[in-house]
Amino acid sequence: MKQWWLFFVLISINAELFGQFTSRLGRFQVDQIRGCAPFTINITNTNLITTGECTPGKPCNMDFLGSNPPSLPTNQFTFTYNTPGTYRLIVYYQFIGSDDITVTVDPDIQPDFDVYTCSSSGVSIRITDRNYQQYFVNFGDGSPIVTVPASANQIAQHSYAGPGNFVIQVRGQKTNGAANCTPRVKPSQAISTLPPPSFARLTVVNESTAELNFSYQTNILYRLEIAVNSTNFQLYQPTVYDVNSFTATNLRFKDNFYCFRLDSYDMCTGGHTYSPVICSQKIGLSVQSGLNKIDWQTSGIGITTFDINRNQVPYNLNMPNSSSSFSDVLIDCKQRYCYQVVANYPNGAKSFSLEECGTSFVRTVPTAPNNISSVVSGSQVSLTWNQDPLFTATEYNIFKSINQGTFFLEGKATTPQFSDNQYASNNATCYKINYVDKCDNDSPESLTACPIVLTYSLSPSNEVTLNWTNYGGWVAGVQSYQIDKFNLNGSRLATFISTGTTLVDAQVDNINQIVTYKVTAIPNQVGVTPSTSNIVEVYKTVNLFFPTAFTPDNKGPKENETFFVGGQFISKIELSVFDRWGSLVFYTDKNEAWDGTQAGQAMPIATYVWRANVTDVSGRTTQHTGSVVLIRK
Repeated sequence: MKQWWLFFVLISINAELFGQFTSRLGRFQVDQIRGCAPFTINITNTNLITTGECTPGKPCNMDFLGSNPPSLPTNQFTFTYNTPGTYRLIVYYQFIGSDDITVTVDPDIQPDFDVYTCSSSGVSIRITDRNYQQYFVNFGDGSPIVTVPASANQIAQHSYAGPGNFVIQVRGQKTNGAANCTPRVKPSQAISTLPPPSFARLTVVNESTAELNFSYQTNILYRLEIAVNSTNFQLYQPTVYDVNSFTATNLRFKDNFYCFRLDSYDMCTGGHTYSPVICSQKIGLSVQSGLNKIDWQTSGIGITTFDINRNQVPYNLNMPNSSSSFSDVLIDCKQRYCYQVVANYPNGAKSFSLEECGTSFVRTVPTAPNNISSVVSGSQVSLTWNQDPLFTATEYNIFKSINQGTFFLEGKATTPQFSDNQYASNNATCYKINYVDKCDNDSPESLTACPIVLTYSLSPSNEVTLNWTNYGGWVAGVQSYQIDKFNLNGSRLATFISTGTTLVDAQVDNINQIVTYKVTAIPNQVGVTPSTSNIVEVYKTVNLFFPTAFTPDNKGPKENETFFVGGQFISKIELSVFDRWGSLVFYTDKNEAWDGTQAGQAMPIATYVWRANVTDVSGRTTQHTGSVVLIRK
């Protein structure tokens, strides 16, 4: 009995060594018990301890899925599993019962691996898959397949006979598993020397992050090194593989500048091939009055020129590589400016610094408004003034003083003009102006400008004396004054020029009883608006003329024969003459003369009183009285 079991064990061991697996009770064998889906299994022997079983004469039922359905296939010795899982294969014998074996179907996972190109036509692969107990590597050049057992360091290396293109296959296999899992295939290029990498761009994204862009070659392992403020390089990222960019984080670009270099690392020999160095810039911005100054620090190694970007637009280009600062004076106040330093390298690589931003300001006292002109029109005075083009006013303040009182704010304006609708020429009114410029600076106050006030006096002979105030709102002063005289229809009657502030108009004019005058100040400086005064309206008197005695006897000069009252600008006269007792002796409303009679009778020699109601051409009515002596010879 013991010999029989020993024989069975030896047979079983021998069968497993040759790819045969025995059922739980030792009654049948299969060629595989584990494999990747789709996985085909063959029952190779059903009579390990019997004879004649599972034949057409003594058929067996086979349950490959372990589901024990009512009807099972008979004498089926081959089955393909398409779905991963663990199954119980059962063979039902007619007379000796059933026996079974466990079958495992694994997912068909193509093991992932990285290919690293080495110098001297070498290659190193690192299997990153962890699904299998061993891996088989075919380097694609006819060399023997390399077995790599599962471990923490699944690496295989190989040297090709020379440069060329090859295809590497890696297949995984589990313990007791069939060799039916699909391999992963990757291309490989054998080269003599690892080429040095090169940077294309370094961009500081924020205070702690930079984006590095570079050229790369497939299957070469790069390692990124970093140096802080030009100190020794240290390994920063040991694996940069099959990518053309890398994001460096947890740095302090406000406090330091950083230099980077890439290493084409030879996985086979440990050799290094370095790229040219690229560095960031530590940038600072100082905002001063009328000036934005940028300073930066970096390693000057390899840099050809510097550029300055302002608000993300190229602004100042091709600065020497020795530059470390730039002063921007072409700025507007209250504007936000962002600056970036760009370092240019010989191979076209560029390094973009962190942006530094600030709001500009200008602390310059603007010049005061000048040459204020005033034009009076009734109860309104319009002010205009000149503005220095070097400064832009955002708001003007107009101050007003009445009768030499304290100046107070009368109003504001956004353009160099203002109208005061509360002006009265009978008050001594003056104005001053200042403004706030676009940089929030206050200007000094302007010269005091007092509108010209024109007054007049009229002599008994209708001689007009004009007086006006001197105009003082202009820097270069007044050249002369132009006095214009108009009739009631607004037609100019005369123009006078004076350098003083008084004019006597003694022109005889028996036509225009009412005239107006206006004074215009003419400036010395070209481009300054003239200033005009208020308008005065002068009513000339009628100036009656009449004799104090007359002789109505036809014995003297004709002009002494009647009594007549006349004068300038008379439209109508009602003349009444009374004797000494107050009796009316003569009346006319037709500008007639009195001939010294009443009702055809000569009046006696005496002194008579007269009264004249005079209506002038302007429609005004006045009463005048006097006496006349009637003389007869």
